[in-house]
Amino acid sequence: MTETDFLIIGAGIAGAGIAYRLASHARVLMMDMEDQAGYHTTGRSAAFYAETYGGPKLQPLTTASKAFLHTPPEGFTDTPLINPMGAIHIFREDQRRAAEETFKSLVAIEGVRLITRDEVLRRAPYLDGSLIAGGIWDPDCGNLDVAALHQGYLRAAKQMGAALTLGDRFEAAAYDGQRWHVKTRTGQIKARYLVNSAGAWADEVARRAGVQALALEPLRRTIITIPAPEGRPFDRHGSLIVDADEDFYFKPEGEGYLISPADESLSVACDAQPEMEDVAMAADYFERTTGAKVARIDAKWAGLRTFARDKAPVVGFASDSPAFFWNAGQGGYGIQTSPAWSDMAASLLLGYSLPTYLTHAGVRPEVYAPARFGKLAAE
Repeated sequence: MTETDFLIIGAGIAGAGIAYRLASHARVLMMDMEDQAGYHTTGRSAAFYAETYGGPKLQPLTTASKAFLHTPPEGFTDTPLINPMGAIHIFREDQRRAAEETFKSLVAIEGVRLITRDEVLRRAPYLDGSLIAGGIWDPDCGNLDVAALHQGYLRAAKQMGAALTLGDRFEAAAYDGQRWHVKTRTGQIKARYLVNSAGAWADEVARRAGVQALALEPLRRTIITIPAPEGRPFDRHGSLIVDADEDFYFKPEGEGYLISPADESLSVACDAQPEMEDVAMAADYFERTTGAKVARIDAKWAGLRTFARDKAPVVGFASDSPAFFWNAGQGGYGIQTSPAWSDMAASLLLGYSLPTYLTHAGVRPEVYAPARFGKLAAE
């Protein structure tokens, strides 16, 4: 019988991040059903950081994460976690009014500004200017090294005493008022708290623990990579391009581009695979936005981004179980916000006050609390 204070179900970015924050305070055990931590979602991310991406509920967490990503603790990683890139949210004339309203909600972010069509084309000369009316420039957007961040969390957590088991499956759990009695595929575990970081499987973990599920939705997101079109300007250090309505995005990647149609197709929890229709849509968005032809697709993949009904993460104790902690629903923003929400989550679990850097960034735990779904249901 293994005993621990915190049993974390899932060792992707959600599980690894919170393990890193908890490991110096208590006994921590991470458990993942795959033989590779972060296999399903973390390892399939488009890997960028943008304060202008994700909306007002995510922006405080993204802003609060900036310092950690730019200057991680000594020894956390041997490589930079973030490299400058910049982002341009491009808009057509029919999108102008909505884009200007979006910009108003972002004016507090340092450096973000509206730019003209001509400036958009100076920064991204390969775009087809006939479709562009202007853009929102985010100078601090950067490429994230997801593997370095994820492994940094795992390595540091282990150095502080956390344990990780791979290839094990959470089967059932019962709470006796003091401890969880957990059955896994390989044995029994006792834990003071269950931390549900299971991503697309988070609702299933709750059900198996006798906790009310939250109707989280795993949504499939498709990504392709292509070579840079011949005869067109190409800058491997160029900016991320995001449609103002977030219908697509693409960025330089290696000797070509990484493209996503920003699809959000409802899926069951699974090893997601790309659908040919979504692959074709990604290529079409790129062709229409640049005027270039996609000669071939070098790679394609899909991952599941799990969302709550209001698109905000779910971080906090379950309303119907005092020792069951939700740490899920980060959607497509879990990596760029992970330093902040993991610190917030650990503070809640340990009963500590929220760190001041989080409150200064506008982070409010009640926005992410599972209890909010009682209000949503009532509405």
